[in-house]
Amino acid sequence: VYTAKDIILAPGSIPFVPPGVIVDEKTVYTSDGALELQSVPEWVAIIGSGYIGLEFSDVYTALGSEVTFIEALPNIMPTFDREIAKQAERLLIRERPIDYRTGVFASEVTPGIPGKKPVTIKMIDAETKEHVETLEVDAAMVATGRVPNTANMGLEDTGIETSRGFVAVDGKMRVLTKHDDGEVVPGVYCIGDANGKMMLAHAASAQGISAIENICGRTHEVNHAAIPAACFTHPEIAMVGPTEEQAIELAAKEGWELGKSQGSFRANSKALAELEANG
Repeated sequence: VYTAKDIILAPGSIPFVPPGVIVDEKTVYTSDGALELQSVPEWVAIIGSGYIGLEFSDVYTALGSEVTFIEALPNIMPTFDREIAKQAERLLIRERPIDYRTGVFASEVTPGIPGKKPVTIKMIDAETKEHVETLEVDAAMVATGRVPNTANMGLEDTGIETSRGFVAVDGKMRVLTKHDDGEVVPGVYCIGDANGKMMLAHAASAQGISAIENICGRTHEVNHAAIPAACFTHPEIAMVGPTEEQAIELAAKEGWELGKSQGSFRANSKALAELEANG
């Protein structure tokens, strides 16, 4: 048993696997299993089209695979700024052996046997729940998000209530006993995916700095609106602050005028010299 004056909880997160999906980490796998494949599948279905799914599609197509996205929401890349999503679709999807299905759930995913039996994916309409299609592919990657890795930590035994596994914290990253009107737990901090503030590596890093500053007696709070997000594709995607759609809503709500400035890498000499003028 270790004791300390101050403790920082940083257990991170684990892949979320939806009901009906059977993972064997060989033919049906999460982002963890995707890093340990023994061979490159010819046709991969990626369930979910967020950061993780898009990044792995970039890798798979570079290795010669065909990719099919299965997205439950009406649009591909639903969490991205719409204009960025359209650019990304043009550069990262249309020009590559990638297609997609939107507005459907992968209700049943059954593993296969490499080279002998395909992976079977049954899809249902996201609204009507009626069966719409069954795909047979070489492999399926589950990229439907992540959940906090806080189970079996004994938090409840210390009076800390979690919500869907997330630990409540205040602006100084101090752990609270619960999400609604919780009290500060002295000497305990929580950073990264486990607190659910912003599930990005950049955010975890900023929160870690904030926690240490507060432990040292220097008051500090993270401005999450200033933390960048990145999608490591070719070309890369980077964002900071609200999307244009969120900014429009915020301007209307708070009564200020929204401006917009737009440029192109075609006007950037370095980008032209590197033959990277897209975007």
